[in-house]
Amino acid sequence: MDSESVDSLSQAPSKASDVETSAEVAAAAKLPANMNDMKSHPMANNVEPPLKTYDIEPPKPADNASTVTVKTISSQNSPASALPSTGISSWARNLKLPQPIAPPQESQAGNDGTSALARFTSGLGLRLQSMTLSPDDSAAHTSTAPQAVFESFKKGIVDSSLNAVKAVQVKARHMVSQNNRRYQEGEFDLDMTYITENIIAMGFPAGDLSSGLFGFFEGFYRNKMEEVIKFFETHHKGRYKVYNLCSERLYDASLFQGKVASFPFNDHNCPPFHLIKSFCQSAYSWLKEDIENVVVVHCKAGMGRTGLMICSLLLFLKFFPTAEEAIDYFNQKRCIDGKALVLPSQIRYVKYFKRILTRFNGEDQPGRRCMIRGFRLHKCPYWIRPSITISDHSGTLFSTSKHPKTKNLMPEDFWIKAPKKGIVIFAIPREPGLAEVVGDFKIHFHDRQGDFYCWLNTTMIENRMILNASDLDGFDKVNT
Repeated sequence: MDSESVDSLSQAPSKASDVETSAEVAAAAKLPANMNDMKSHPMANNVEPPLKTYDIEPPKPADNASTVTVKTISSQNSPASALPSTGISSWARNLKLPQPIAPPQESQAGNDGTSALARFTSGLGLRLQSMTLSPDDSAAHTSTAPQAVFESFKKGIVDSSLNAVKAVQVKARHMVSQNNRRYQEGEFDLDMTYITENIIAMGFPAGDLSSGLFGFFEGFYRNKMEEVIKFFETHHKGRYKVYNLCSERLYDASLFQGKVASFPFNDHNCPPFHLIKSFCQSAYSWLKEDIENVVVVHCKAGMGRTGLMICSLLLFLKFFPTAEEAIDYFNQKRCIDGKALVLPSQIRYVKYFKRILTRFNGEDQPGRRCMIRGFRLHKCPYWIRPSITISDHSGTLFSTSKHPKTKNLMPEDFWIKAPKKGIVIFAIPREPGLAEVVGDFKIHFHDRQGDFYCWLNTTMIENRMILNASDLDGFDKVNT
């Protein structure tokens, strides 16, 4: 604002009286350049400061840009008089012009008026802050608000879905692991158990395509491969070796930095006897390299096959003097109900291995050649008359469904009642025997009520062997 507009405010209003008058003072009338000149002004001692407020009007377009019209409301008509110097100073310091308040945004015309008043008052050193958004900002806000609401809604749906899937996944994993003890510390919740500080049993690490499509989908309800890797990289980085006992599931060994050894055999079955010793020697070699090394053993569920191998390792490392103690220890460590290694054949093979360690100092013994001549069922219900298959790890050796003398007969027809009550016999007349076996072999009984079977080793059995119902795998599930 130039000097002329300032001078126009210096013109004093007339003295207050009982009658209101208005006077217009042109801004062109200039005050003296300094206060000394002001004292000598002829009107300086005859005017008092105004008693009323001022209404300030913006200049009209026809007016000079450097002038301002001031309307003074006084109580009576009085002649204009000059202000004293002290009066002007005191009044100028105390002069307070009213702050205009921005009206609410109602129309474009209202915005234009507010902007004009803001430009005017800014010339007087006053600032009028806009209380409303500009049209561009308002349009942008209007256009982005629904999008923000939609994004927030979509994010909420996604988060809720992920949380629901995760909850179902955790529930499924706990159901599949059944009574297995789980490792639940920090961010980890895995079907995994420390049998000792250096021996770990766990379920199959699924969820990677290298284990096949089915193995990939198993990651939904079994240990997730990524989580297992993260666990070992966190707690045993560079100090772990994984032993995979599954014949039906493999995966890329590079996922575990190449520290994977495979000793495969079928689920619910026993391994070749020499495989037990090979596993124990491999695990022992890894453990003795460093006191912090750990071995991680898994099959599919981490119970039967895993229990057989870990119990054999505990005996090999001389943790326990008997097979029964090793099996009981593993069962209590691995499962809440103490039922991890429960198949009779797998328990039998742990005892076989203990016998090898005791009698033969752990040395493998050559397989004894034997001929299976026949079977006897003692006190077996009359409705159980199974067909028979004899096999080893190489394949089938004998089957009643394929032998020329029995393939066309019903099982009830080739079981013969013995003179002694409660005994039935199966044998093929005029033949030396059913099959010749060496080392490990399996006898599988197929019945309408359910299948049952057993694994034996010719080196560990006598010429005549009696098996009770509790010695047969799956017989407890037969509907007897």
